Amino acid sequence: MRTREDLDDTSSDEDEEDNLCLITDTTSKESESDQKNKVNLDDLESLKKAYHELLSNSSILSKACKKIVKRFKKLVQSSYGT
Repeated sequence: MRTREDLDDTSSDEDEEDNLCLITDTTSKESESDQKNKVNLDDLESLKKAYHELLSNSSILSKACKKIVKRFKKLVQSSYGT
């Protein structure tokens, strides 16, 4: 992501304004998603649900990682001809 210092001196004011709007929009979206993902630590059902979601996501990511490692090994083997 480019910062304000990265912008070219010859860029127009409109370009800078557009970039600032994009930065602001991204920040506001992050805070909205953070609010949706908060877990009520005083509510046992909320904690259970969050735990099961994390467990499920962990399993999915683990399987995907294993597939990627297998693909990588095949690519390495084929590139070295072994």
